[in-house]
Amino acid sequence: MSASSPRLMTLLALLGLAPVAYYMQGTGRSIVALSLTSVVIIAGSLFLMTKPTESSTV
Repeated sequence: MSASSPRLMTLLALLGLAPVAYYMQGTGRSIVALSLTSVVIIAGSLFLMTKPTESSTV
């Protein structure tokens, strides 16, 4: 796993959407939408935290 890039790992976090979507289809409850939103926010945050930054040289 050390050879994998951190951004790839954050994209894999989006795989967490599959069980949430499946559960949402089965129950139809709106509380599941909150879980769906949480997974998207977490994956987006990880993606932004691991993106390459501009290095400023002094």
